[in-house]
Amino acid sequence: MIGDDHQDDEASGNRGQADGGDEVVSTAGPSLASRGCGLIGCVLVLALLGGLGAGAFVLGNALEPLADRYLWAPHDVLREYFAAYERGDTDRQRRFQCAGVAGLLDPLVPFGARLGSPFVDDEFPYPRAGGRIAIYYRVEQRGGRAQVLIEREDEGWRVCEFVRS
Repeated sequence: MIGDDHQDDEASGNRGQADGGDEVVSTAGPSLASRGCGLIGCVLVLALLGGLGAGAFVLGNALEPLADRYLWAPHDVLREYFAAYERGDTDRQRRFQCAGVAGLLDPLVPFGARLGSPFVDDEFPYPRAGGRIAIYYRVEQRGGRAQVLIEREDEGWRVCEFVRS
């Protein structure tokens, strides 16, 4: 029977063959263009993702002064100052200095050193005279510790002076 042969072919996995033994070629699915993701569609998606990434970067830089002013603790400001010092980013260092300080403050001066990497040793803010607070720090491979005097200004916490403890 003709119907029985067809059922036998399906059971044995011989699909795609006609009755005469000729192979029928089938496609795997619709092409990219017919699915709506042609070259223009892919370029638009990539452009959208790139724009979102650039927007997030710009927005992050625009909001950083607000984070500095309202969210950062004194030891966070000191870490940012040290990171700018390590990179040689003098503009960023000046941004975190007190308004009345002339020149750049060097955290290695209290140690009498020229080389070293400063790091926050104690995050607790210790009150000092004149409304300032002190945060203790160390310099790698140097003995002892020093303190940085920080005060609150309109724009946030600012580094005012490095002194030996």
